[in-house]
Amino acid sequence: MNFRHYRYFVTVAQELHVGRAAEQLGLAQPALSQHIKALEERLGVTLFLRAHRRIALTDAGEAFLAEARLALHHADRARSAAQRAQRGETGHVTIGYVSSALAELPFVQALSAFRASHPDVVIEMSLRLGSVLVDALRNQLVDMAVTRGPLPALPQEFESWVLARQPLIAVLPQSHRLRAARGIRLADLSEDTLLGPEDPPGQSLGHTLRQVLADAGFHPRRSMVVNEMSSTVALVAAGLGVALLPASARVLALPGVAFCELLDVKAVSELIVVYRRHERFAAVRALLAGLRGAA
Repeated sequence: MNFRHYRYFVTVAQELHVGRAAEQLGLAQPALSQHIKALEERLGVTLFLRAHRRIALTDAGEAFLAEARLALHHADRARSAAQRAQRGETGHVTIGYVSSALAELPFVQALSAFRASHPDVVIEMSLRLGSVLVDALRNQLVDMAVTRGPLPALPQEFESWVLARQPLIAVLPQSHRLRAARGIRLADLSEDTLLGPEDPPGQSLGHTLRQVLADAGFHPRRSMVVNEMSSTVALVAAGLGVALLPASARVLALPGVAFCELLDVKAVSELIVVYRRHERFAAVRALLAGLRGAA
């Protein structure tokens, strides 16, 4: 017995006329009668009373009708759920990200568009340091990583592409002597405390900043480790130091902060999406497509 038999029975029970039911189902009337008879034999009950070319449900038929309708309803729901999951309309996506990702409009706008087009997909945001995001992806703690380049060597099963690219700028407290300057040089900050992330060699924003300082032969008077962009901007506003950040940090402007171009720094910071080459979840693939479209 399968759901086809249920549907045949329910249609006959609703029409109480085998001919009309057969026409609705696209079957020959004798074939439909045989299906109903086989169902009764399988169940060991009489579902219909037949007299004078009219049929009516028996008590057993009434009881079976309620459950058959319910079974068909659940079958339809199961089919719909499977189809929606295959289209990426439902599911769960965990995004591992560095704090500076939320300052990049392409990332935020792609998330907003995905939420509007896929309202039934559960999105979980997992804020992590850039140095651990690739490992989190490898260990399946996140479904994709949005992190700052450069990246460590990626496993063969991973791929990546650049979502956004920003020049570096100086972030100064409003009390700084150069707060109104249109542009400054690194040497102008030699007496300041430099706030910045502590990333492993060859990875993320910390590596980019170390390379910039090394190329310029610049050594700040003192430094302070701050691994999160909004915290960095807040500490600059509090007067605890200056920072070199991607230009997208301007969207995190707080009272007491000034942004200046760096005249002698050509380096850029890239925001990179890392993901599994053969991603099996449709919802994850759909979000990746949206991010790529926003890049």
